[in-house]
Amino acid sequence: MLNISTIGLTASSWELSNLNYCDVDLCVKLTNLNRDLILGVKIRIDHNTTSGTGVEALRRGREAAEQLELPMMVHIGYGRPTVSEVLPFIRPGDILTHCFTGGDMKIIDSAGKILDDAKRAWDAGVVMDVGHGGGSFSFDTAERLIEQGYKADVISSDIHQHSVNGPLFDLPTCLSKFLAIGMTFEEVIRAATVRPAQVMGLASEIGTLKVGALADVALFTLEKGEFPLYDVHMETRQSDRLIRNTLTIVNGREMPRIPDGPMAPWMELSERQQEILDRGHDPESLVKKQRVVA
Repeated sequence: MLNISTIGLTASSWELSNLNYCDVDLCVKLTNLNRDLILGVKIRIDHNTTSGTGVEALRRGREAAEQLELPMMVHIGYGRPTVSEVLPFIRPGDILTHCFTGGDMKIIDSAGKILDDAKRAWDAGVVMDVGHGGGSFSFDTAERLIEQGYKADVISSDIHQHSVNGPLFDLPTCLSKFLAIGMTFEEVIRAATVRPAQVMGLASEIGTLKVGALADVALFTLEKGEFPLYDVHMETRQSDRLIRNTLTIVNGREMPRIPDGPMAPWMELSERQQEILDRGHDPESLVKKQRVVA
């Protein structure tokens, strides 16, 4: 997805604070020159990215997406703008990422009921994507929506320097959290493979094990035990299952396991990340403990 801002995500945020960076014509031109790579237009909308410019960048993203006839992906978190100001710009086939945020742009009201605007958008075909990340997943929001029959279309990790050290850690751990709150194993795997491939218009190429498709295969084990899992607010849910990757094959070749490198110089562990690691509640430590007990 190509950021509507020409500078993209170059720092923690603020890429929409100068609207001169939000050039519709340039976005369209570059996308048309790179149709083999670019699948849509991305706009991150929250109080940091906009820094007071409101929804103008979103309006420009909408214009670019319509000219290109491609989907738009919209990030939400903490307003302003409000989620009610954002939702009218989103069309069926577009993607709302961080749909289970606990921030004040969440798509449930104070009683936990899905907002009318969000319900209309979801029912009409707007794709709801988790995008766990370092600050965008709330157990409470997810559980309230699942209780009302609204399960995420796509479960994605949003893995980056802020999230790889917890509470996200990795995609299998993220998937495990949805097992803990009521989704089936088949549902979570579909939401991480088949469904995102469909959303991106790539279902004939990826997210499938059919004969003739790329030999992209991931093997997993379903560990059994007692596993405390965290959302970004340090809320905990206990799970009796944890999904762990054992092998990844890309285009027919086994991918080597490479340890994470050092953290970027500007990064420091947050208090909550350090607390999780001190408790030994990172996935590898949890699995080792369970196997010792067993």
